[in-house]
Amino acid sequence: MVSLSARLKRNSLPPLSLQTPLSPRPSSSRTTSSRPSYHARLAASGGMSPGNSYYGRTVFEVSSEADETASGSGETLWHGAPVFDASYWHSKGGMDLVREKHREMHASVEALTILCSSGDSNWHLESLALFWPRVQIVDIEYNTREVQPDTLALQWLCAAQDCTLFPHAQLYRLTARWAGCTEVFEHPLCGAFGRDLATRLALLDRLPPLAGNQELEMRFYKYRVLFLTAVSFAMGAMAKTAAGSRAMESYITYLFKTDIFAPTSIELTDAQPQHLQAVLAAINANTHNISYDKMRATTSTAALQSSLRHICFDMHNMASGRDRIIFCAVHFPKLESLIIRHSPDFRLLHGDTMNLGVLFSLRWPDLVELQLPFISDQYAKTLQSKCPALRFLFVLPESRYERWTAYSQSFTPDGLHGLATHWPTMQQLVVKYAFRHALSTHNIDVAPMSPSRISFGSVKRSTLSRRTSMLPISPESQLPTPTADSLPGPWPRESFSIHPKHRNLCVLRMPYLQLPFSVALAMLVDVPQLLMLEFTPLLRDPAVPLQGLASTLRRRVSISPSPQLNAPFADSNVVYQLGTAKHPLESMVLHDACTTRYITTSWIQIMNTFLQLSAVSFVATSQEDVTIGSRIKLFCSRNDAVFDVDIDDQSRAFQTRIDFTNSWGRAEGLASAR
Repeated sequence: MVSLSARLKRNSLPPLSLQTPLSPRPSSSRTTSSRPSYHARLAASGGMSPGNSYYGRTVFEVSSEADETASGSGETLWHGAPVFDASYWHSKGGMDLVREKHREMHASVEALTILCSSGDSNWHLESLALFWPRVQIVDIEYNTREVQPDTLALQWLCAAQDCTLFPHAQLYRLTARWAGCTEVFEHPLCGAFGRDLATRLALLDRLPPLAGNQELEMRFYKYRVLFLTAVSFAMGAMAKTAAGSRAMESYITYLFKTDIFAPTSIELTDAQPQHLQAVLAAINANTHNISYDKMRATTSTAALQSSLRHICFDMHNMASGRDRIIFCAVHFPKLESLIIRHSPDFRLLHGDTMNLGVLFSLRWPDLVELQLPFISDQYAKTLQSKCPALRFLFVLPESRYERWTAYSQSFTPDGLHGLATHWPTMQQLVVKYAFRHALSTHNIDVAPMSPSRISFGSVKRSTLSRRTSMLPISPESQLPTPTADSLPGPWPRESFSIHPKHRNLCVLRMPYLQLPFSVALAMLVDVPQLLMLEFTPLLRDPAVPLQGLASTLRRRVSISPSPQLNAPFADSNVVYQLGTAKHPLESMVLHDACTTRYITTSWIQIMNTFLQLSAVSFVATSQEDVTIGSRIKLFCSRNDAVFDVDIDDQSRAFQTRIDFTNSWGRAEGLASAR
């Protein structure tokens, strides 16, 4: 049985339509609570965020599982809302366990999710027949062979509409998977449907008959007019049969070129450039002689669906021969969210891996969210001119491709700095993309310094300044120069100031940028609203001998401190400004920081000045890092750290990226030797 968190991670379709305002059902017995409702919290996190909502990404994901975690207990948090995964509990102990867990959790659950297939027993109906006093969304995934909802789907809808079972339910959502297609239907349980339904239902009379059973065909159309919100097509599965391709191309034509179904989200997965060419060719060929001008409000002949707000292209190859991505801003005039994913085809080792075709040949005036699998300095400049309204930018290659050498080597910290400084509308910037000319080692040699103790209880600003002013920061000339033959990875940078101050940026995640801790603190002054910061501290080589470290402290954690993380390297003026301004930082993620094996009390005291800081996460890339991280966690708890210390064990993922990069390099070498 697949858990809810696993399903969420692999599904980029939006979890909930936020366009239609949903109000709770009126009920005399409705309980009041000071806690925000599920939809209020989802809107709060989704309205500022990537790909889960359509803008559905969680604001704080220390790792991809941070807010969508299904632990061994089966409990799940989805956008901060407690979820009851009935299919999980049923797989563990049948309906007896579902009823037992329902008695324990039903008072707090706000979302009920069920995964089932055609041919299953009726356990899902029994789960819906229980009393769910706080549930606001009923979410069902259904694997079926039918192309339209059957009796079960209607029974689920009737159960969700039962006010005695779901007194606060606002939405019933059905995700149906069939024949390479995934469709999401959303049934509002309160309020009007809206979306010009009468006008769009009238358009059905203009469609030419396609199947022998016109009554069945009309039911297929009407259900989608009423409830369809998102569609995902597996383009590889479509191409397996000629008949299937023709049927799906007809469906895609109605989705893309008419106002009948008016979906808000479309995803094309398992795609090649020629698949996109075929879609556009089918629309232009118009083999069914549809009167496009009478079935759509958009007057532009080149424009496609104006109702689309979110579209995702999951590409196997960015270029294939002469074929490229042929869609651009003129095709989707109202698009707000664009996601491009890339899973390269191993059979095409010499393709152009970073060719986006004409995607950014024109301006996207309404684009708010953009996700790309790669970036370069040139693309960074292009995006700034072509996407003026962008608020959420995510450069997220597939995890194993973060260090892939086949991607362009033309991205530098200067390009990353431009993304962070030249976009006043930006709210979230996430760049998990290793620099191609990176260092062969992660640690930088700097002169060792003796850690000193600083108390912030009653220390005056002048005294603090005298204590720290004599401590030098390693000059940039001491930083080694990255080389072209190094493995992709972090890149050191001595300065990263953001001027003028960026007052909209809330999330800044750049795990492959190495910064001295003092520089990171100084940058926080320039970003007064930053809630989350992720970077790699610039550390010294642990082989450098220690000087002036008390033996008792050395025994406590068994190894050396890193001066770049120590408080003496923090500018006293910066610390004072952050403290007096009450900077709202809530989360900090540090990569390669477990190699320090030691954090001083002065570092803890500086971090304690962030009154809203809830957690500092250390990313571990080996089991040794995990062991050292646990010592850091213990040391912080013993020295009055007001924040939590988390150890994010990514040792397996890190080794997978390294092994993949090496194996791909060998494969390229063999291919070129043929």
